[in-house]
Amino acid sequence: MGLESFIRNMKNRALSNKSSFNFIIRVINMPIIGNIYDFFYLRYIRNKVNTSKFTLAIEPNNTCNLRCIMCPYKKMKRKKEIMSMQLFKKIVDQASEIGCKEVALAQYNEPFLDKDIFERIKYLRKKGIKSIIYSNGTLMGEEMRKKALENPPDTIRFSVDGATKKTFESIRIGANYENVVNNIIALYRERNKRKQNLPVIEVYFTILEKNKNETRAFLKFWRGKCDFASLYPSDSRESTKDVWINYSNLKSYPCLNPKRIYVLSNGKLAFCCIDVDGYMPLGDLKKQSLKEILNSGKLKKIYESQMRRKCNIPVCKNCSKYYVDSAFAWWFY
Repeated sequence: MGLESFIRNMKNRALSNKSSFNFIIRVINMPIIGNIYDFFYLRYIRNKVNTSKFTLAIEPNNTCNLRCIMCPYKKMKRKKEIMSMQLFKKIVDQASEIGCKEVALAQYNEPFLDKDIFERIKYLRKKGIKSIIYSNGTLMGEEMRKKALENPPDTIRFSVDGATKKTFESIRIGANYENVVNNIIALYRERNKRKQNLPVIEVYFTILEKNKNETRAFLKFWRGKCDFASLYPSDSRESTKDVWINYSNLKSYPCLNPKRIYVLSNGKLAFCCIDVDGYMPLGDLKKQSLKEILNSGKLKKIYESQMRRKCNIPVCKNCSKYYVDSAFAWWFY
């Protein structure tokens, strides 16, 4: 078993048992053990910030065909638009210049609604940059599968938040369970039949109150039907009642955002993935260069305040990721 598979399996085991996950969180928040953990973890984070490359999330379109209960897409106020190929190429060129090696074509969207999605993947590959797609799987029919295998992204992560039809369709409003499952399995089998390595196919399960009892059934079902099946804890972007643990009294940790940049379909750099409407833009790539924005010092100030645990930005203070996900995420980055 490779290291990546081992880490994923350990994470899935922890998340499939709420009490175990809560126990781990409580331990690293204890006075003595927590201080020891912080000493090594925060030092590791500083090293990562200084040595690792930026990764980019580019939202090629901000349109979606579902209305999932944990996603604030349905409340989005910004104009629905598709990023022009001209602007996309400009951003990718600038990302390549600063050493970016990975781009996620994602934010608040279903990427396969974008007519230019495969041209974007092709251009990223031309620049030596890996591409990651996050999809709800509803559009991965026969024609789309053919295109995805002829011009594959490096990874496609499909969201399947349930092990039963009733649960899945009560969360992914507008999707059909059998259709999504069959689409993913068909893509996996056709890729293997062609003896291709790409795309790597991962199936994601976001743990909510509605589906928390189906995690083990989900992992069992997807064994042998995709490359990876992964559990992911829900966050507070839409409804705090679905956040797995009470994070109000936990220590905060620096978010991954200083190394992950989010470009919205309108060309603006969002502060983080939670900021659905880009209320706190770092800059505008229609008017500024990526390097100029990154060197402006805004991200550095945010990172330094988070390291000191004195970040007063409302979007951070009210975000579960800041207290829960970030307590572990840097180890796997």
